Amino acid sequence: MSVWASVAFVAIGMLSIFAETFVPAGGIVGVGGFVLIVIGVVTSYVYQGSTVGTIFLVASVIGTPALLILAFKVFPRTYVGRRLILSESQLQEKGYVSHADRYAALLGKEGIALTPLRPVGTIKMGNDKFSVVTEGDMIEQGATVKVIAVEGSRVVVRRSPPADQKTA
Repeated sequence: MSVWASVAFVAIGMLSIFAETFVPAGGIVGVGGFVLIVIGVVTSYVYQGSTVGTIFLVASVIGTPALLILAFKVFPRTYVGRRLILSESQLQEKGYVSHADRYAALLGKEGIALTPLRPVGTIKMGNDKFSVVTEGDMIEQGATVKVIAVEGSRVVVRRSPPADQKTA
């Protein structure tokens, strides 16, 4: 087998790995490329000797990561890369709001338990429904609850005292 066959195996393998960064194939193209590189290096050791085999091995070990780095530098500028990668920031001034801001406004407000809270369930505040968690106590359906903590999107509630006890 000639040295050009080994060169072809390694080159096609590297191109396959390069193509894997652009083609959503679930890793099949990349694994196939890796197998071709291994075949190229092994055939160069077997048919050309240890010196040429070592050259192919070193070239593959250095060339493959370099090719991947190049692919990741080039990918954002390709047609597919421009479609997949967000090119602008989602700033609050442009109307983008995190869900955490929505939940932070709930602190201290009261609602009605739509489901039994044991300790997770759903409450209603105004026209909105929220998934909440209690401090560990079970709260029956229909009870009035008060939001005592908001941790990101986790809303913690506690049973609110009945209206006649609030004024006392």
